[in-house]
Amino acid sequence: MTSPPDHILLLEDDPKFRAVTEFALSKAGFRVATATGAAQALLLAQHEQFDLVLSDYYLPDYPGTDFIRLLRKLDGYQGVPVILWSARLWELNEQRLRDELLVLVISKGCSMKKLVDTVSECLAIARCAR
Repeated sequence: MTSPPDHILLLEDDPKFRAVTEFALSKAGFRVATATGAAQALLLAQHEQFDLVLSDYYLPDYPGTDFIRLLRKLDGYQGVPVILWSARLWELNEQRLRDELLVLVISKGCSMKKLVDTVSECLAIARCAR
């Protein structure tokens, strides 16, 4: 008996980047729900349990860091892997973000293969931790 595919919440406001990323993750076998803003993503997270959250840092309604702080307060999301990504990684203090928010910080400049591999690794580590 096979387990259902991992469910990923993708928070990305850029429509083209969101479509490409959703396609790559779906093609890799993940179930993907998308949101264009933090408020919409929080609403989805309140109604569904996701195995991993992939969030842009720069969002139209508020920063990805604020979204993650609110997400971590929701039931069932304290230990869920979160990947925070940005096209302007040089502006962020990666170590502080990792320490304070327990997130993995990556560059949007990475290939979709690297992103899929990173997502897979995060999910595998989370499964071992359960």
